[in-house]
Amino acid sequence: MGKETYQITEYVHDQVIAHCIAFGLIGTDEPKEDKNNLIDFYELESFNPPDTIQVATFFLEKTSTKKIYYYVCSFPEEPFKASHQEGYVLFSIMWLDYDKYWSRVPWYSCSASSEQPLPPLHKEAANWMLEQITKKGCWNAEADFFKMGKLEILI
Repeated sequence: MGKETYQITEYVHDQVIAHCIAFGLIGTDEPKEDKNNLIDFYELESFNPPDTIQVATFFLEKTSTKKIYYYVCSFPEEPFKASHQEGYVLFSIMWLDYDKYWSRVPWYSCSASSEQPLPPLHKEAANWMLEQITKKGCWNAEADFFKMGKLEILI
């Protein structure tokens, strides 16, 4: 049996669309209630999709007393199922001092594709997206942001 080959690329839409698909807010016959802001961290975390894994934490002492917790989960790319393609979204749960609650924030999204059916590639997708945001930045943070604190990769 040969080595599995796949390619990870930036998702064709933005991370907000990916986040909304992953959390069932769009793309379903019965959209779920949007639970993105709660006072209780563990309650908010309990609304994560079942395949979610925690992949990193970030602590920026200058602006917060709490860590940012990063997660990745998959979402189906329905039009591309025949070509073995799966989407992944990197999101965080972070404390917003000014609002006094935990908030879920999408950071980046990607697609994994292969000529063969794909196994779950959460770790590979997470590593790829974390590399993208720490080297190039993303919509809500410049790459230098990560140099001002401590990023701990957990996978």
